[in-house]
Amino acid sequence: MLTVEQAQARVLALARPVGAERCWIDAALGRVLAEDLRATRAQPPADNSAMDGYAMLWSDVAHLASDHGCGDEAEGDHGVLLTVVSEIPAGSWSDRILEPGEAAKIMTGAPLPPGDGLVVVMREWTDERGDTVLIKQVGAGVGHNIRNAGEDLAEGATYLEAGRVLQPPDLALLASQGVTQVTVRRQPVVGIISTGDEVHEPGNPLPRGHIWNSNAHALGGLVREAGATPRYLGIARDSMESLREVFSRVEGCDAVISIGGVSVGDYDFVKDVLAELGGEQEFWKVAMRPGKPNASGTLAGMPYFGLPGNPVSSMVSFMQFVRPALLKMQGRNELFLETVDAELEHELSTRKRFLFLVRGVLKPKRAGLGYTVSTTGPQGSGIMRSLSLANCLVAVPEDIDKLPAGARVRVQLLPWTRRAQAESALRQD
Repeated sequence: MLTVEQAQARVLALARPVGAERCWIDAALGRVLAEDLRATRAQPPADNSAMDGYAMLWSDVAHLASDHGCGDEAEGDHGVLLTVVSEIPAGSWSDRILEPGEAAKIMTGAPLPPGDGLVVVMREWTDERGDTVLIKQVGAGVGHNIRNAGEDLAEGATYLEAGRVLQPPDLALLASQGVTQVTVRRQPVVGIISTGDEVHEPGNPLPRGHIWNSNAHALGGLVREAGATPRYLGIARDSMESLREVFSRVEGCDAVISIGGVSVGDYDFVKDVLAELGGEQEFWKVAMRPGKPNASGTLAGMPYFGLPGNPVSSMVSFMQFVRPALLKMQGRNELFLETVDAELEHELSTRKRFLFLVRGVLKPKRAGLGYTVSTTGPQGSGIMRSLSLANCLVAVPEDIDKLPAGARVRVQLLPWTRRAQAESALRQD
């Protein structure tokens, strides 16, 4: 029986990158960039003003800093009176070089007039007097309130690298470079097959002793969270004929998941059908709870995953094996869920020989330094509520069967975990 890490390594060896496609930037959020992007122009393209105010030569006003202290406002008519020789709104340009005793009225984002040794004084530090302006206060020297050309991006610089998951600020960078479309990895299509005579789609009558198909909907959501596209292929009944027919629908997929039928029950025929169809098996069991019956291999040249039928086992197995494979197929660099260490709030008992992944609730400590974690209650692999309440999985190694309260444990954050809080709390206590 493989360890979790051994099984993960085998799964990743099966994952092959999918192709790329062009995508409008407005639809690129969350997509994986397939190419390095270099700036075709400097950003900003020219020195520009960071304030509404006046551009001038620092040499004209430098003594205000020494006379009054940098940033101290002169009283009354004390200050420097300059002649306003031009006005530069955003989107315009001035070729007039400022001479001593002159100033240009300038708006935020407008390019500076040509010349060296300039400074911008914000409007609130001036007294406007028609064709002249009294400068009453100055900043910290040459270049104050000026954004330099290329300070964001230098022309030719790589500003986004292949493998990056595009986020809103990245879309702003793309647009600032005039980009309308970008090359991204295609989203893998993942076929999902449910199995079992007792399984029915929600909305249909439910015979006595049967269940609705919750797993396929959970896995469809997990597939989407991993950046892929789920394709539901239907429910295969517990017969070789039904399994063959449903598995024949996998054409056009990049990976296939089946749910249930991979254990040792009298009606667990999935292994036999896969062998008939030419599938190759990598492993069938993993030393993990929940999720011991866990299959992986290839089918029709694509990765195949046979997940257990118990809902918690199915979802936990997906997060450990299927999700990393789907991320690798998209060219992602970070494949595994984030882990942190936490202090266990209460005693925890498991069994040796298996890596237990216990559903838990992670909380920051009151002092803001580190975390505590507690379980969500009963841990049966059919208790879906226990995973719905959780924001993490507590990893208990194979050689441990009991942990005391206060023990330091490794915690894996679930993909839907958002460490948010009710109040802004930007300041430290």
